[in-house]
This record gives sequence, structure tokens and C-alpha cells, in this order.
Amino acid sequence: MHVRTIRKLIATTALAAVALAAPAQAAAAPAVKAVPVGQPVLAVSQVTGNYLLPDDTKGNVGTYLQVYPSEQPAWNNAWQFDVVATSDGRPVYQLKSSPGGACATDEKGADSISYLRACNRGNKDQWWLLTPVPGTDPQNPDYGIVSYVHEDLALTARSEGDNYVDLKKMWGGRPSARQGWHFYPA
Repeated sequence: MHVRTIRKLIATTALAAVALAAPAQAAAAPAVKAVPVGQPVLAVSQVTGNYLLPDDTKGNVGTYLQVYPSEQPAWNNAWQFDVVATSDGRPVYQLKSSPGGACATDEKGADSISYLRACNRGNKDQWWLLTPVPGTDPQNPDYGIVSYVHEDLALTARSEGDNYVDLKKMWGGRPSARQGWHFYPA
């Protein structure tokens, strides 16, 4: 909880400094493209170009998340973000393998694989924050899918090819390129 409070204080201070330094620029700044909520999307790793998909290609409960270099339409490549809460003014999401499907879960924290479990809006292990990756297009950024219960961890594409996705530490409080995901309409 202290990390969240410190981050909020730093963010508030930084926003106030920007607002005082350049009020005209703040008004003219273009809006960031919204995360598509409730719509199917494809999640593609910023670094590997591989797709996020369930290992069983269906999205059943108990399956782990993986990356795979495929667009096969028979596989369940589609994901859906649903808002379940807000935290410090930011939306908190569940990541579903498909509408009505299983949800990505942070069960064991750092260096653990993320599994799909039966969706439960009250289970904070299934809550995720989306944080823009530094250095990506500000109007259409790649996002880190950050654990709500462990805000220093993000879903990370391990390598190219058929490989699992696990939770890795974010250095400097921001997702790295390897933790970046771009979302496309499914």
C-alpha cells in the first residue's frame, strides 16, 4: 500500500508541475487512444511480435498463458478487458480469454506463470492495470499488463516462438519493451 501512496504523491506532484509550467500545452495535448473495453482484441508482444494466447488454444480454466507466432483463426487469440474497479482514478481490468471465458490470474507473484482461472470480479489476483510503455506512440501506446496485487510485476513475453508468459519485475516502475503489448481489434 505504501508503494501505491508514494506513486500517487509523485504522480500528483509531477502533474501539478507540468500544469504550472505549460498550461497552454496541456490543453492542446492529444488524447491517448482508449483501451478497448468489452471488445475482443488481439494482444501482440511489442518485442517478439508473437500473439498472446492460451496454451490449449481454447481458453479453458487451468491453462497457462503463452506467446505463439500464429494468427490461426481456429485458435482463441481474442482477449477482452472488462473494468472491475478503479484505483487512484485508474481503471482496473480483468483480462478474459474470450467473452465469458476464463481470466488471467496472478497467483504466485514474481517469476510465476500466469494461469487462466474461472472469472471472479472480487478476486484481486485477477485484477490488472494497463500502463503505457515509455517510448511508444503516445497516442496509440503499447501497454504493460501490470498485476494489481503486485504493482511491480507485469506479464512478460519470455522469448520468441512457443513459450509461456510469466510475471517479471518492472525496473523503474514502468514496463519494459519486453513487457509491452499492442492491442488490435480481433
